[in-house]
Amino acid sequence: MYSAYIFMLLGLLSFATMGVFHKLADIFHCDPLRLTLFTMGFAASFAVINAFLFNSYPAGGVPGRVILIAVPFGICTAAGFWFFQRGLRFGKIATSWLLINLSSAVPTALSILVYREPVNGRKALALLLVLTSLLLLWWDRSRDQNKGAELGGIVVSPTTGEGD
Repeated sequence: MYSAYIFMLLGLLSFATMGVFHKLADIFHCDPLRLTLFTMGFAASFAVINAFLFNSYPAGGVPGRVILIAVPFGICTAAGFWFFQRGLRFGKIATSWLLINLSSAVPTALSILVYREPVNGRKALALLLVLTSLLLLWWDRSRDQNKGAELGGIVVSPTTGEGD
């Protein structure tokens, strides 16, 4: 059980550090596509080296089901990384990063609906807090837009994408 907490903390630290590097990339005006390609290339190299050093499969073989999961997972990760980095130019890192972390509600909801996982009090509270967070994000965004309009700025409509 002790090692589970270590991995959980390492994962938390990794995601937090990733948020810092996303912001640094935005500050230094890095090209999102090149950043994504380099990041995913480095991650793939790291994974291959790790697999060869700590391989648990005989003769270096990788089961087909691992490949069937890894390829679409890698594509989704690269796409998400690229879309997120591009999106930072249009919003705040704090709001964007919070929304990315709230995306864990989607697999939670699907696990309840598809796999019929029981919903206990903690899961219900967590989903309620996610919904509350999304409502607060929407409220914060609308207040920022209203503040821009009061100061004489051009407000971009969230539905049409045109200035009002």
